[in-house]
This record gives sequence, C-alpha cells and structure tokens, in this order.
Amino acid sequence: MILLCPNCNSRDIHTLNRGRKTCGTIGAAAGTITGVSAAVSGARTGAVIGSVAGPPGTLIGGLTGTLLGALIGGALGCKAGSELGGVIDEQVLDNFECQPCGHKFSLENHP
Repeated sequence: MILLCPNCNSRDIHTLNRGRKTCGTIGAAAGTITGVSAAVSGARTGAVIGSVAGPPGTLIGGLTGTLLGALIGGALGCKAGSELGGVIDEQVLDNFECQPCGHKFSLENHP
C-alpha cells in the first residue's frame, strides 16, 4: 500500500512511531529495575551456590546473576513496551508525517 498525504498527495511520508519509542524506553527501564530486583535474590542464591568454589565463586555467581537479570528484564520490558506503543501508534496517534507539508495523519484518517 502506497501512502499519500491526504493534504498534498506527496509520497514522501515519514513514520513517527512516538508511542513505540516512548513505551519501549519506559518498558526497558521498568524491566531493568524489575530484573535487578529479582536478580538480587538470584544473586544471593548464586553466591551461595558459587561459595562451593570459594570467595571468587561467590563474587562471580552474584555478579553474573545480577547482570543477567537486568539484561533479560530490560529486554523483555522493552519488547512489551514496544508492542504496546505500536498499538497506541496505530489506534490513537497520528503516526505518519508528510515531509513536504508537515501534515500528520493516521491510517484511520487515510483515504
């Protein structure tokens, strides 16, 4: 489907994706915080398990658990936030902008 500006019929249309970007960023931050919180308890477990290998095992087990929890939480939060933002872009916001005339529109309002 070729998008044309409903105002000037230009084909030079830019997708804004403001909802996807914003919700993805918020989701990544929330997911990272949640991941770190969960990882702290996981780090305790990792430290206990790693203590079998002595003090270095305790340190490495704790740090690895925290880092992995933060990365996984951040990635999952970003993905969920981006999906939600994509729905907001499609259903609520004017997600397309005509570069020549600056008119913003959504597919709902597109002929």
